[in-house]
Amino acid sequence: MKNLLFLILLAFPLILCGQPTSEEATGDELLAAQYMREGNFEKAVMLYQELYEKNPSPVIYNNYLQCLIELEEFSDARELANQQIENNRGRVRYQVDLGFVYTKEGSNRRARRHFRELIDNLPAHPPSIRDLANAFLFRDFTDYALETYQKGRERMGEAHPFHLEIASIYDQKGEYGKMMQEYVDLIVHDDSYTEEVQGLMQDAIKDDPELEKADALRRLLIRASQANPEQTIYAELLMWLSLQQNDFEMAFRQARTLDRRLQQDGELVLEVARLSASNNHFDVARRSFEYILALGEMNPYFLRAKTGMLDVKYQQAISGFEIDYDLLREVEQEYESTIDELGIHRQTVTLVRNLANLKAFYLNNVEEATRLLERIIDIRNVSSRVKGECRIELADILLLQGDLWDAHLLYAQVDKTFRDDPLGHEARFKNARLSFYMGEFNWAKAQLDVLKAATSRLIANDAMALSLLIQDNLDDDNTEPLEMYARAEKHVFMNNFNLAIHVLDSIEEKFSSHQIIDNVLMEKAGIFIRTGEYNKADEMLASITELYPNGLLAADALFERARLYEEYFEDITEAKRLYQQLITDYPGSLNTVTARNRFRYLRGDLVN
Repeated sequence: MKNLLFLILLAFPLILCGQPTSEEATGDELLAAQYMREGNFEKAVMLYQELYEKNPSPVIYNNYLQCLIELEEFSDARELANQQIENNRGRVRYQVDLGFVYTKEGSNRRARRHFRELIDNLPAHPPSIRDLANAFLFRDFTDYALETYQKGRERMGEAHPFHLEIASIYDQKGEYGKMMQEYVDLIVHDDSYTEEVQGLMQDAIKDDPELEKADALRRLLIRASQANPEQTIYAELLMWLSLQQNDFEMAFRQARTLDRRLQQDGELVLEVARLSASNNHFDVARRSFEYILALGEMNPYFLRAKTGMLDVKYQQAISGFEIDYDLLREVEQEYESTIDELGIHRQTVTLVRNLANLKAFYLNNVEEATRLLERIIDIRNVSSRVKGECRIELADILLLQGDLWDAHLLYAQVDKTFRDDPLGHEARFKNARLSFYMGEFNWAKAQLDVLKAATSRLIANDAMALSLLIQDNLDDDNTEPLEMYARAEKHVFMNNFNLAIHVLDSIEEKFSSHQIIDNVLMEKAGIFIRTGEYNKADEMLASITELYPNGLLAADALFERARLYEEYFEDITEAKRLYQQLITDYPGSLNTVTARNRFRYLRGDLVN
């Protein structure tokens, strides 16, 4: 049972409708329902009285009762509820309806005594307990529903603690600490519920813009892990929560603690390292890999940690606001010495591929990069998938050199070999992008539209973005602005930044009022960031948000500005203002959650 509301819907499928849904509903039923919707309860109650005498169905009964209450005919309403009680012995929902009538007529003391008697006389029978609780919930008596489950817990003991049901009620009441306590207690009571409860907590955390639920869970787990250090479940859940919130520092600390307690040779730490690296938290990833490497060369995860450490250094060098060429040359030497030590074989393919990418795209050594990739392709026991990935990278290098035709052939070869596979989708996207660079916009868009349904979310999103760019800016009467922009993007891919800027400036001069200008500004901002001209980048990004506040790029530009002020200009006040503006003005942006986390971190109110 994942949702208490589902049980209520299951228990009262007809009542919740408020009107007849059967194709066989009589004309009087439809007319009565219409009167009720219009607030004409005098006419509705007359029809429902006749209908109830003929067919006391749940819908007719419930609507008849509601009409009597709206007309303040409480004596008749009580009589109707009592009649249902008499005709449906054992159905506690009608007993709750009677108390509901008491409250509506102002007899609150009488209602309390009635409800208390129902709860005190609960049998030790889970379905009966749930029936009464659901009846209370249906009439919005949340506190009585909670008391029902608490009394049921007393009666059933360990056999049926009703943790999920009680957690759902606390969620409705906004008591998130108690809700999370119920979830955690259930896992402690029976760890077979771990996966189900984590799913429920994950849903709760996602639907939590102010992070109240996540903070409540974090506080609970920290207290519990400190009070019960011998129980690893709290540290495990705290690590899980930290990963859900991208708090990789906390996740690393918990993984390290668990690894030492459970003597797992760094397995959990390796997973945190991998996730930290993929989310650009390079410092945490490096410390995680260092922890595993310190366990010695005989550790089963040593080679993966060594490879991971080099990969993180490489990504760290190229993923900052400015490419760190000193670090790149250092990483190049480490790659080469490690490959010399380990050799080129199936287990070192990732090392070789990254070294090839580094040499080709950042150190201008395409010949050596090509040779390394071809050596991988020639290894007999390397999988066809890995060879396909290398062919895509070879095609990238050909494109980098301006050999567009041979690049197209290689992309097409991989696409054909891996037709309905994510690898094939990647090759097709890159081929479509190449066609875009060449000005073949209609063909490129046709391929991109197919890729919108790709299984890889990254490919699907990239395909959709490029397809929208073409759709929004392709003018049959004048394709020159889009042709120039495509040429500029090709220069960017080939690292010809000066040429790209020259083309982009020309677009602004010749087509200053064209709708592609916000894309031009965004592309220039990206180039200025890569070349270390941060003030110029900030100027471009600010222009996008000021001139095109309703455009598709406004939220992204605002987010990049906030990152600039936080990470480069180190102006925390302005960074917070920009993050807050993004949260307020663009709540639907994909960056909103990250912006909210960064804002709260900079404000200093995240739970530690």
